[in-house]
Amino acid sequence: MSANQNLVFGLHGSLYGISTAFVREICWLPELYSLATAPIDTIGIFNWRSRMVPVMHLDLRFGRSFSGCNVADRVIVVEFQGTYLGIVAHEVCDVQSLAPVPLDMALIQSRQAEIDRNLIVGIAQSNDKPVACLDLDRLIREPAVVAELGEEPAILAGADADFYSRCCPEATVADRATFATRALQLKESVIKAQSTTTAAGVLVVQIGSEYIGLPLELTIDVDALDRFVLSPVPVSPAYLLGQLNWRGEILPIIELGSILQIPTLPRQELVIIQIDKVKIGIVVDRIFDVCYLAADRIDELPLSVSDRLRGYLSGVTNYADGLMYLVKLQELVEREFLPTSV
Repeated sequence: MSANQNLVFGLHGSLYGISTAFVREICWLPELYSLATAPIDTIGIFNWRSRMVPVMHLDLRFGRSFSGCNVADRVIVVEFQGTYLGIVAHEVCDVQSLAPVPLDMALIQSRQAEIDRNLIVGIAQSNDKPVACLDLDRLIREPAVVAELGEEPAILAGADADFYSRCCPEATVADRATFATRALQLKESVIKAQSTTTAAGVLVVQIGSEYIGLPLELTIDVDALDRFVLSPVPVSPAYLLGQLNWRGEILPIIELGSILQIPTLPRQELVIIQIDKVKIGIVVDRIFDVCYLAADRIDELPLSVSDRLRGYLSGVTNYADGLMYLVKLQELVEREFLPTSV
């Protein structure tokens, strides 16, 4: 069989491949809505760029034991002949040129092996490890065709609790906030694209008693701070709390409240940002929301704001029952943090 480009991903230590021709996006697993009429292999549905996309878990599709999902899982969004589907992955490994070899029919002796054969076009080798290359047509359409989904049906409203009870029973409050934030980012991003006016994406967080807006385009993930162990950095400024291992990368962790001179509450959440090739963690008290602000909703800073802080804040807007200050995060990080690392 001829070789083609495959996205290789892992699930429970096994490797799978999907032709890159069908892959549309890879995103972190968001909060999912339950769907009462969904096939057993569909764990939920989410709003992806204005489309309602069902999410399949391969453990359920292959009839294996289902151990649930976690906050570090990804969703690979694929499209085949106009049908969109999300597939859960524990890790996304690489894009490789693979030449799968069909399974040996003589070895097919069980029902489970027969299911595997029907859904896999063949086995390829990647760094001396077997990769099961998926047949996306059969995966989606057998034994039943995935129904096309239009407007979000009423049955979905408020049904997210079942996602946690079925798929993430050990999810903490912080995990749920992370899942919900990801869902908002995926849903709201289309609003920005369709807007006739320029809108700024903002991640709304709380520091002390203040609402703070961080640029959404710099945010790559959110997490719970208590999931990590902070290691101190010798001879560092007060706002540099330490460093931690985030998914294999060592990230510096800064306290935004210290720089903005805001008294903080017990810190609970972690916002991961990326500026150029540099990733940094920012600790905040709480993560609230994702919103998009048109330019005419942003007001000038009050006269009471100091000259120093004016260099870090781009404006203020009404939010909830108070005000939200918008941070020029890239300028702040470059001025306060990056020079110290040179």
